[in-house]
Amino acid sequence: MELKDNAKETYIQLLIDSLGKKQEVLNELMQITTRQQTIIDSEGFEEDEFLKTITLKEELIKSLDQLDRGFEMIYDRVREELNNNRKEYIYQITSLKELVTKVTDLSIKLQALEKRNRSKLEALLANKRKNIKNSRLSNETVTNYYKNMTSKPEAQS
Repeated sequence: MELKDNAKETYIQLLIDSLGKKQEVLNELMQITTRQQTIIDSEGFEEDEFLKTITLKEELIKSLDQLDRGFEMIYDRVREELNNNRKEYIYQITSLKELVTKVTDLSIKLQALEKRNRSKLEALLANKRKNIKNSRLSNETVTNYYKNMTSKPEAQS
């Protein structure tokens, strides 16, 4: 499909805008993930607050998916033009490359932070499970003790 010059320029600008928006969304995700890290590292784990951050992240991830799909659709329309006329679009291509690098770097940092948070959260939950199990055993021990004591005559206790 042959595109008119103004359509080509518009599509290329949409690609640049899409990557810029993706960078913004990734920055928001980084802030929320950092907030999750703070919640996990705090003395009193605030479950409600943590769940709110998960909800926010889900919305942002959906937004990222939409941006990616839109980017791919537009790029498919102008890929050939960009490849065939690199010199004509050198500034736009340079801008796209810079944005792709920034987005990729941000994605890598975000994945690393997510991985650290996951490990910390798993350790926190394992510790909570252990405490719950110990508490349950303590309650059972106390209950059994009182059952034994109430079933014996007073002289034997």
